[in-house]
Amino acid sequence: MPDTLPPAHRAREELVANLMAVPAVIGLVLAVLAFFQRGSGITGTAGAGLAILGMVALSIAALLVGRLSPGRFRTFVAVMILIGGLLTLICAWFLMQGWLMLAIALTLALWLIFILVAR
Repeated sequence: MPDTLPPAHRAREELVANLMAVPAVIGLVLAVLAFFQRGSGITGTAGAGLAILGMVALSIAALLVGRLSPGRFRTFVAVMILIGGLLTLICAWFLMQGWLMLAIALTLALWLIFILVAR
């Protein structure tokens, strides 16, 4: 499918997607620190590893969705960001990692802005 969006609209979508990736990468750093930091209470646990995998997926998807042309695959990636974000948020809640939950909530808030911009 050819790209039919005007350059200004395309740039706005990519900017919001890049902004969505910022809290996702911060959350990834927080999840890695919690996994390796002694005394965090979740050092080396499978749940912390799951949070790392979720944040890696959110970071990659956030960077990818802004560069895709409108269509089915971009819609699929956008929906997967929502599902992955919610599931990783639940994981962070069970791990009692407040800063990680905040990073995921910011990612999801920027996801909503992306959806509104991409109309």
